[in-house]
Amino acid sequence: MSRLHPLQRPKFGELLTYARRDDTVHISEIFRPVRGTQHILDVLDVLHRDRLTLRIHDGAFSAMDLTARRPRTGAKRRLL
Repeated sequence: MSRLHPLQRPKFGELLTYARRDDTVHISEIFRPVRGTQHILDVLDVLHRDRLTLRIHDGAFSAMDLTARRPRTGAKRRLL
């Protein structure tokens, strides 16, 4: 498994080049692209900066509202 930070991975750079403002990034599980909580927060910072939404379909973080700067659980979702 790669020890690169997710923001340093070439495919993440390609994703940012391809994605457009207000797109949603879909991944199956958060632990595929990240290795820890700080990585998750770093990725969210970049996605929020570019006005991208993250949707995780399975796993521990699938129930979290990731549209806010700091993720939290709850059904209320609001896009900025």
